[in-house]
Amino acid sequence: MTYEKDIPEYALQPAKAPKTVPAEAIYHTQKITYPAEEQTVTYEFEEDILVPDTKPDMREILLMDAGCDIMPTEKKVSPKTDDLLNITGTLTIQTIYAAESEEKEPISITSKVPYKYQWSLNPMAQAEGVFGCQVKNLDYMIVNERKFRVKITLEFTGQLFCQREFQFFDGLKDESLETKRTQVSMTCLELTKKDEVTIDETFKGKDSSLRPEYILKQDFAITENYRQVTTEKVVINGFIFCSLLYCAQSEEEGSGSVICQHNQRIEFTQFVAIDKEQRGKNWTAVKTSFSGKNLTVSIDRGEEGEDEAQFRIKGDVQTRVELYEMRQKDIIVDAYHLDKNFQFQKAKEQVSNLAGEAMAETEVREIISLPEGIKAAETVYCTGTVQECSCSLERGRIIATGSITCCALWKDQDGDYRSTKVIADFRGTMDMEKAQVTQKASCRPVVKSAWVELINEKQIEINCTVSLCAALYDDDEMALLNQPCFMEKSTEKQYPMVIVTLKKDETLWDLAKRYKTTQAHIRDANQLEEEPTEGKRLLIIK
Repeated sequence: MTYEKDIPEYALQPAKAPKTVPAEAIYHTQKITYPAEEQTVTYEFEEDILVPDTKPDMREILLMDAGCDIMPTEKKVSPKTDDLLNITGTLTIQTIYAAESEEKEPISITSKVPYKYQWSLNPMAQAEGVFGCQVKNLDYMIVNERKFRVKITLEFTGQLFCQREFQFFDGLKDESLETKRTQVSMTCLELTKKDEVTIDETFKGKDSSLRPEYILKQDFAITENYRQVTTEKVVINGFIFCSLLYCAQSEEEGSGSVICQHNQRIEFTQFVAIDKEQRGKNWTAVKTSFSGKNLTVSIDRGEEGEDEAQFRIKGDVQTRVELYEMRQKDIIVDAYHLDKNFQFQKAKEQVSNLAGEAMAETEVREIISLPEGIKAAETVYCTGTVQECSCSLERGRIIATGSITCCALWKDQDGDYRSTKVIADFRGTMDMEKAQVTQKASCRPVVKSAWVELINEKQIEINCTVSLCAALYDDDEMALLNQPCFMEKSTEKQYPMVIVTLKKDETLWDLAKRYKTTQAHIRDANQLEEEPTEGKRLLIIK
């Protein structure tokens, strides 16, 4: 439109925005606690360690292992804060070295190194964090015969259990709406229980002719064997795998002392009671984890004298049990009013559901050729540490792959102790019918046992048994309705009757909402017994 003279005043007025009237909504609130994605961070530092005055000078480090504890193990964390999580703990380093003296037997040192770290966590919601620590890498160098330097890489893990409150739209007060619903699933951590079992058992070495004199090195791994979940309790059967490197005295005259390895399996059973108000529920998943930081092995001489010497393991094993419940809920994902212009907003919420767990074992076997000019006489000891692990999914199974750092101690034909280090790959498969490639999985590998065998004077064979426990997760998204309101009616002409052609991906719900009628009304008017397909012409009567 053009004007020959000035623009009239009414044409300068801006278009009025449609008026909105807030609607009084009805909401249903539900609180859940669910496992969020695990967070990890690494921390590197160096430490100089002195050889104790009671030990001989150091010539060569044969092998070194380390374990660590962490404080706190559990703590509440809040979103959008600048607070740092203060982590402290102690690193226990076990070092086996060859001395400068003529003594050929290896010497052991156990060192305690404190550490501290500040971790910047930023969870999406209020969460309960469960924290762990493992030694990711350990490098060392000899500074002089009385001092060595260790470079440590620690990996901290934080499993966050987010506490969320969801508001589900249930309709309007004093108004009737046509609603479209869908069912959503939410995994809720309903109950966490902890219990301790005291371990106090004795066992003998693999060779009864060898009398234990002293222990050079000891390592522990704890795994689950099986579990039974009833309405009142969770029964967990597990194993403690103990690996010892020790010096023993042979009963044969003139044989002297020998250095040897012994792997021992100790069985335990824990009964974890379920709270009365939680009994009778059908748990979707049950996760377990173990901690045995104060486990130790000593040589028990007994009352019969030194000839009856045996090993004694003492300590406590703490078990954490997480019980998950799958909650199903019908929620409104779309709505409209038959007479009024009803509008709303949608808020997308991310949730992670625990779909299940699977367990398996895998073996690692690596043949190593020894350096040129050196011949092996016997093998002594082997240790294995998981370096990394990742999961991939195929239909119906979880595949875990990773690597293990293995260190073998052996004796050459001159009677000198030597060590060989190698990184070996592992691969394990766990069957799980629910597994799909679109899901996520995490795996906890544990080296149950490691040993080394002599093939010939030029080759040794390293073996490890790895326990795998994988958890399967679904990442889901919910669209929650909020901010409902009514808008003034459109001035467009409304026709009492129209004929429309069903478009691609269009449904009866879409037509009913557009023309403010019901799906049942459209079915009756068109005598529909099945869902209409694309291109179908339909009569819409208002």
